[in-house]
Amino acid sequence: MIITNGFKHTRSIVRLLSSITVSFLLIFPSIATADLIDAFQNGGFEGYVGNTNSFNNGTPPGWTTTAGTPDVFNASTNFGDFMWTSSSTGGDFLHGIGWDGNGYVESALQVGLDGLVIGQEYEISFEQTISNGFWPEGDGYWEIIFGTESHSSQIMAMPDLGTAAEWVWQTFIFTATDTIQTLEVVAHGATDLRADLGIDSFFLGDPGTNPDNPDTPATPIPEPFTLTLLALGVLGVIRKRKART
Repeated sequence: MIITNGFKHTRSIVRLLSSITVSFLLIFPSIATADLIDAFQNGGFEGYVGNTNSFNNGTPPGWTTTAGTPDVFNASTNFGDFMWTSSSTGGDFLHGIGWDGNGYVESALQVGLDGLVIGQEYEISFEQTISNGFWPEGDGYWEIIFGTESHSSQIMAMPDLGTAAEWVWQTFIFTATDTIQTLEVVAHGATDLRADLGIDSFFLGDPGTNPDNPDTPATPIPEPFTLTLLALGVLGVIRKRKART
């Protein structure tokens, strides 16, 4: 029963509203954890100090090679008849060869992405491209492994010799199975031929919150104040019904 005496009455309402808000956040944990993770560590592949106009076998800070010899390239990389362009976020990017027909792929990972909520959905989005160089080239794609879940990107068609395809955004939704998970990116050829691929602009966060990705417009998330107003409305309806009875 709500006490109708001055301060006690107000305090009872506040306690009730707080209880309703907390319950709502418990029912919808994605709201409570919005913006928990803004992006991957060095999702833009910056910080490499070696020669980016060669097969440098390098990965930038935050990344570790797991297969083959990935490289750090940028828009100025042009050896081997390659031609690359900048992603929307610019700077360096990771180059990987996928030659599944020859039993060869290149991959890299980040270990221990922390702060995840088990059972919650997360957006992983990035940009990808493909270039046609000196070697016999074919179509290709990236495989993204996050924890125990894996998704394959859209297959990119081989462009003309000495050109690169436009950078395109890819967006996947993963469900966390642990509070700490590993991310791995694997280059694949879609045919028996070699594919030279680029990947950049990684983002990890709540679905629809990547400010750089035009394909995933932000989804409005109720703020605590909005939830309180909603609770006030519900409380008002309840009081009116009690008054009538």
